[in-house]
Amino acid sequence: MRKSDRNARILILGAGPGGLSAAHYLRRYGYKNVTVFEKLGRVGGLCRSVTEDNQSFDLGAAVISPEYREILKMARRTGARLEKVIGAEAFSMANETGGEPYHRLLDYLAGGSSWGAYLRYLLLCLRYLWTRFLLREVFRRPGWAGIDLHPELCVTFAVWLKNNRLEELGRLFELPITTFGYGNLDEIPAPYALRYISPLSLVAFLLSATRFARFLPGVLLLRRFRYGFQRFWEKMAWDLNVRLNVEVKAIKRSDQGITVTYTHPVQIIGEQLTHTEDKTQFDYLIVACPQLKETLEKMMDLTKEEAWLQSRTEFIPYAVASFEIADMVLKERVAFHLPLPPLGEPMIISQPHPDNELMAFYARLPSIEPTEADERRLREHIERYVKAFGGRIKTDDDWHSYDAWLYFKHVSVEEFRAGYYNRWEKIQGDNRTFYVGGLFDFDYVEGIARYSRFLIEKHFVEGD
Repeated sequence: MRKSDRNARILILGAGPGGLSAAHYLRRYGYKNVTVFEKLGRVGGLCRSVTEDNQSFDLGAAVISPEYREILKMARRTGARLEKVIGAEAFSMANETGGEPYHRLLDYLAGGSSWGAYLRYLLLCLRYLWTRFLLREVFRRPGWAGIDLHPELCVTFAVWLKNNRLEELGRLFELPITTFGYGNLDEIPAPYALRYISPLSLVAFLLSATRFARFLPGVLLLRRFRYGFQRFWEKMAWDLNVRLNVEVKAIKRSDQGITVTYTHPVQIIGEQLTHTEDKTQFDYLIVACPQLKETLEKMMDLTKEEAWLQSRTEFIPYAVASFEIADMVLKERVAFHLPLPPLGEPMIISQPHPDNELMAFYARLPSIEPTEADERRLREHIERYVKAFGGRIKTDDDWHSYDAWLYFKHVSVEEFRAGYYNRWEKIQGDNRTFYVGGLFDFDYVEGIARYSRFLIEKHFVEGD
């Protein structure tokens, strides 16, 4: 493509972090005709925020660390306000018939309550930080092209920890990995985990979990957007051409360009009319929605290589439910169920505001795809948890949300070894089409934003 053609018409599918980041960087580099299509009536993707009693809650992505450099730059540009995330606790349902559900998080992570156990735990954390620091060049460049040249990394994270004599830290890494929806340590490929758990992120996670974190500067800690992660993306979208409630029917790709057939709502004096079979021509297409292969095939004819690459991806079914809970205030803003419970039971309880009864419960679901039975069983488990804490779900208000999705689009260790990501990078730009999103780096907002910037600079800017 002519990288200096700033008048190129570019369509981005999806107004989540990947699509909005790509549109943001294109705009910063002078591209004038960038359009974002979003099928939902809001932006932000899995960054979903709600307001209850004038306080914001995140029901998806919630925190950022000092490692989130691209997101922090965007936050400064938009004036989005951040606040500290302080405190974490552990609990168990072992004594749900009576007794205190809480137990000390540090004792669980260290494997004991003695000073010797604490010291060993600290030394292991320092060893991980040093080992990960030595790998900094491997992870400096966004994306995974060439990762197959490091076979020692193309193993599961559990195997990598064992090979580096760090397996005793498994209990620690279950918190940001397994409970956050990225699978068990013996499932997730080590490159994903190592990119996600950078030295800065680990230090911020450890410090934020302590009670003295309130006395530390925010730049050292995990933080959240005061008005919610979704509201941050809404501010990002203000300067972008985002069209909501758009349903793409067909995409035809040729040497001459991209033809898109779609429907979209139009508001006329309070009446909503939907135009069908509208067609628009674009020069380039950026796919930024984490669609299943079957969904993409309904919109456009995938090449043999695109279809194969999409067919290798996997997901983890994950859910978050929220309720107003009376007579229950968490000791800290986040509580982890440790040891981890069976699939389908909440792994995390979050109460961002101690003076607000709204709480969120996060769980990995047992079904390959979320079902109504999963929701019913999850609510039963939540009721059991709440009862053990001495609280009750408020049925008079019953502020309730339930979101379930196929989360963490990824590939297996075997695909890493076989050069899967080299094949993706090779076809970026073929048929005037590019792909961004969590699959191409790691499924967290910083990785998504970093890869979007990398792709825009490589294919639309370099060589001007």
